[in-house]
Amino acid sequence: MISDTAAWKNLTAHVAEIRSTHLRDLLQDERRCAAMVAEHDGIVLDFSRQNATAKTMELLIELAREADVVGRFRAMAAGEKINVSEGRSVLHMALRAPARTKTSSARSARLRVDGEDVVTQVHEVLGRIKTFSEQVRSGRWKGVTGKPLTDVVAIGIGGSYLGPEFVFEALRTDPTCAKAADGRRLRFLANVDPIDVARALEGLDPARTLVIVVSKTFTTAETMLNARTVRAWLVKKLGAKAVA
Repeated sequence: MISDTAAWKNLTAHVAEIRSTHLRDLLQDERRCAAMVAEHDGIVLDFSRQNATAKTMELLIELAREADVVGRFRAMAAGEKINVSEGRSVLHMALRAPARTKTSSARSARLRVDGEDVVTQVHEVLGRIKTFSEQVRSGRWKGVTGKPLTDVVAIGIGGSYLGPEFVFEALRTDPTCAKAADGRRLRFLANVDPIDVARALEGLDPARTLVIVVSKTFTTAETMLNARTVRAWLVKKLGAKAVA
């Protein structure tokens, strides 16, 4: 086990040594603060506000080498099935990879799993999402009664809920985004508590509401229960033809 290695034990001993050190004292050392900041491709990593020293970082890197973190990352990036419990590749980074084009740089990602170009598949789906979103926003894609869809209820849990909500919260106060969202409402539903369901649907017109179920497997109990509950709300108000 990693806790039996010398790297782990060295780090544990070091933690005991610096436990009583106060962060305000560490922040007085300008050289230490400068050494605890790294920047790459516009991303800044600032560890200076952590109760850690340069020695701490050295020991953490030593532990990372012992655990073969880089090797494991490369296995993930190569599409190896490192999710051993489910026998799957771990491909979240493919969602952030740039699309490959005839003029794209060498840095454009290519990730193949079982012979399939995953990045190309991702961008095909992203293109479909963009097209659909633009149709909804423009009013070309209407609800079952012919009314434009102005409100969205996003049903999910865990990352399927927190990711979209994170983006929403990050952009909601941006002036351009706020203007584009004027007259629209976005609600999130993750909790199976009936009160949360009622709050998510409160004041919404079913004829103008688009319900999106966000799930990787569509087997998560909480997500599917909420999906069935909201489906019943739509059917009760608009009839069975209202659900896709």
